[in-house]
Amino acid sequence: MPSLPAAVTIQRPERFTAPATELVARSPGALAEISSSAWDELLGPGNTPLRHGLLRAWEQAELRGLQSHPLTVRDQRSGELLGACPGYFYDLDLLTIRWPRTAGVMRTLRRGWPGLLYTRAYELGTAVPLSNPFLVSGDADRKDAIAALLRGGVDQARAGDAAFLLVQNFTSCEGLIAQQLRNQNMAPVPIPPTAVIDIVHESFEDYLNAMRAPYRRRARLTFARTEHLVIEHHTEFSMLAEELARLWRAIYDRATEIRREVLTAQFFRWASAVDESSVLLARRPDDSIASFALLFDDGPTLSFVQCGFEERAGREEGAYFRLLYEIVRLGIERGHRLVDLGVTTLPPKLDVGAIPVPLFAWVRHRNAAVQWAIVQLARGPLQRVDVLTPRRVFKKPTRTAGELVRELG
Repeated sequence: MPSLPAAVTIQRPERFTAPATELVARSPGALAEISSSAWDELLGPGNTPLRHGLLRAWEQAELRGLQSHPLTVRDQRSGELLGACPGYFYDLDLLTIRWPRTAGVMRTLRRGWPGLLYTRAYELGTAVPLSNPFLVSGDADRKDAIAALLRGGVDQARAGDAAFLLVQNFTSCEGLIAQQLRNQNMAPVPIPPTAVIDIVHESFEDYLNAMRAPYRRRARLTFARTEHLVIEHHTEFSMLAEELARLWRAIYDRATEIRREVLTAQFFRWASAVDESSVLLARRPDDSIASFALLFDDGPTLSFVQCGFEERAGREEGAYFRLLYEIVRLGIERGHRLVDLGVTTLPPKLDVGAIPVPLFAWVRHRNAAVQWAIVQLARGPLQRVDVLTPRRVFKKPTRTAGELVRELG
């Protein structure tokens, strides 16, 4: 009987795995070129300041050299929007942005030298403190999408001849985004802190009763002093745009901390069209507006973004202090978890119970030597953040800034 042939072992070829395509960020050149619905589909909790309509509103501001150049990441097959980030070129005023009192001298000097102490910058993000600048679809890998957006930011800054690439605002220098920023040789730089109120009260009256006697008495005196003012809350305020811009400019002209873009009446008209924005104002018996606050409903957070009032209204009528209490009242009544009162004029905000939360911007300079110096400073002197001590406003201890930062992520 013939022997059977030996079994032949057939080896299957190794499965071929195509290399993953690296995501690439590009700029369409203007926010108007991107579908508002596609952009807004990327929004999650805490992303209201990045809503398409609000970013279009910021484009109506006046700022030397302002050009909107957002970044997008798309699926290379379907064209689906996977990630996005607002981006702006502008001329950074190196002196008066932080020292507004020098503005008069600089205006005189710039009559003969218009470009004195200006430098071109490309910035990713928004001016609202507690807003992560990167929007990523749930269908995309978050790490890869953010890495692509940052690579795109570096390329865009280089193509636009920007000396600085800036990314803001962040409450921490740790985590996934921080690592991606460091991968692009960016350095964290402390910027003025924001003031956040931790809402743990069932009602505004509970909030007042939780205060220690001196702060509760101060609040009662403020309400007595401003009893002539009527508080109004407007979700549609385009008809007030001219007056809001005028009152905002009154604040801008006497600013002593930070001064950058100028908000126009057109800005307020655009902002009014967005459902999450509203205006809280204090009106006098003669129907004039004593003060106003522009607010963003940002899910768990109510964000106080801008305000305006004449100096007399603040000094003689107490309109600004009343406004702060009314913002807290609105936050409580609407069930917000936090109220972000913003980065300027901290003392009165601390007096109503706010906690100073540190903020950081990430910086990269096109000159390697300058960037090396920035990185060294960030590892040394700039790491030592001056932490402001909250006032002891309440009878019971409140959460610390660190605990709030952990909640904010």
